[in-house]
Amino acid sequence: MPSFDELRKLADSNPEQLEALRQQMIEETINNAPPAFQRRLRGLQFQVDMERRRARNPMDSCIRVSKMMHDHLYQMRQTINGAEVDTRSALAGFTSALPSNQAIMEATSVKTTINPNSSTVVPFPQLANN
Repeated sequence: MPSFDELRKLADSNPEQLEALRQQMIEETINNAPPAFQRRLRGLQFQVDMERRRARNPMDSCIRVSKMMHDHLYQMRQTINGAEVDTRSALAGFTSALPSNQAIMEATSVKTTINPNSSTVVPFPQLANN
């Protein structure tokens, strides 16, 4: 990649060549990405290119692309936080629906007493053979 100063000179002296270089570097980057990501990267580049075309000037272009990045970051953050909240609510609902240990002990036919000073083998109920 050319240095910043070289790119700046190219922008002043030959903007078409700079644009060709930009497109070439974008294509190389997308082509070097794993195939599973290439379609998404091309779609993202299309969105960036459309925002650049809609811009009134280079500064407007920069602001539009920056806003796109911030919007996507915000959406990603909301998705992550939303998933975290959804998971917590689901787990809270799940665990509150579970029977208590006492209810489980009362529902089983095997009664055991726990003696902290000795080991006890707890028998499991017999399962019906199919």
